Amino acid sequence: MGANNIHINRDVDNDVLYVTKIGIDKSNTINVSMSADILVRLNREDHRVMGVTIEDFSKVMPHLADYNNYQLMEKFDSIIDFLEAPNLVTA
Repeated sequence: MGANNIHINRDVDNDVLYVTKIGIDKSNTINVSMSADILVRLNREDHRVMGVTIEDFSKVMPHLADYNNYQLMEKFDSIIDFLEAPNLVTA
């Protein structure tokens, strides 16, 4: 995913961040729980990451907790780094 083809939505009231690749067919994806706070949406066929949901976002990524959606798009590289962290299981 690159920053130009993703949609970021932050639910501040519930402290959830949704990152989704634009134009995905949700019926062709599966959700995989990576941890208590992270859910990854994978393409059923090739297991590419199509999206991610981060619950308790302000606790999981405190360095981005005060950012709005626009600022999060600017800092998307930090989110990619987090997703690629060695403590996460990859398909």
